Amino acid sequence: MIHTVQPGDTLFSIARRYGISIDSIRMWNSLQSDSLSLGQQLRVAPPAAQLSTGFYQPPVASISGTSAGAVNMQAIMVARNVFQVQVIPQAGFNQYRVSYPLPTGGTDTATFRDNINSAYRVYADGIMYAGKSSPRNIPVEAYTQVGLSLPLARALKKVSENEGNFDAINSYDKAIFSYGFIQFAGGASGGLGAMLMIVKSKQPQVFQQMFGQYGIDVQNAVPRPMVTCASPEAGRILSGDEAWTYIKSNKQLTTAFIAAGFHPSVILAQIESATRGYVSPALGMKTDLMLGGQLYSGVPLASIIRSEAGIATMIDLTVNQWITRTAAFFRQALEQIAAMDGIRTLQQLAAVDERRVLQTIVAQATDARVRDRTQKMLNSDLGFVKTS
Repeated sequence: MIHTVQPGDTLFSIARRYGISIDSIRMWNSLQSDSLSLGQQLRVAPPAAQLSTGFYQPPVASISGTSAGAVNMQAIMVARNVFQVQVIPQAGFNQYRVSYPLPTGGTDTATFRDNINSAYRVYADGIMYAGKSSPRNIPVEAYTQVGLSLPLARALKKVSENEGNFDAINSYDKAIFSYGFIQFAGGASGGLGAMLMIVKSKQPQVFQQMFGQYGIDVQNAVPRPMVTCASPEAGRILSGDEAWTYIKSNKQLTTAFIAAGFHPSVILAQIESATRGYVSPALGMKTDLMLGGQLYSGVPLASIIRSEAGIATMIDLTVNQWITRTAAFFRQALEQIAAMDGIRTLQQLAAVDERRVLQTIVAQATDARVRDRTQKMLNSDLGFVKTS
């Protein structure tokens, strides 16, 4: 199949249109750069010689409810065999070497271990996998596609690059199963179900391809979407934390999530989830400020912090510390600068040098994570010019 480049096309938009990976387009067309020319013809399906390594399509098995009778357990077991898992016993832990099909064409491998040496370990059979599907390979356009302005898109992309990979997994701590570049948690109080619901509602065929055929489903529920998973061994459908515990223990299903982290639609769903779960709360933060002996209550931080670097820091600290502590860091820095410079009004404070604000947070912070994350934004290529 051939795609002719049209105005506005990028590798990311083409990959999303055809449900393939950017790396596949690069490989199939021997591209030396990501620059495209109008009228350029690109192969968007593997050459005939490579079709034998394409994505395995077993009999369709969908989960429409919680009844095991509605699910073809045999088809699900066959489908999962596309993920080849080799267990290599080591002293005190098991190492796993897995192979998996990329969303379209070709295969890749991953290696991880269980019995993670961490003070936060709850599950000995859980693993930690850093992943390979890097946000650095995703253009800023992907961030604007979820509705972000260009400054916010650049800010979230920088936060993404400082976090993890889209196929990263932690399944050894109390969250049971965390996934993606911001580690969306799969436990009852986590946001991973909501991310999966975005994929299912917007791209049902993609959801079926990457999750549904392996027995993983997600249903709307209150207060948040609930994940279910077929257990052929038990002959029933598991839900909630029981489902996540099963997915954690089943290394084929763990690998299914790794493979999904390369699909453009799953990547976009992660970005949209991060926008809903972290960008919006960060931009909505309010704090009290004492200026010249007068207390200003409920001041929106976004009315003062308006540069790309400043906004990115607000988002990044919200991811790591949540909004209450993040607002406190900014309040302390802003009040210190205001006292030093004799700033007495919010109008004066709105013109504050945001580079100086971040430098003050670094100087004041006792938590190394806060210092390091803020310093990364200071060292980044994001600007400090305030947006309107």
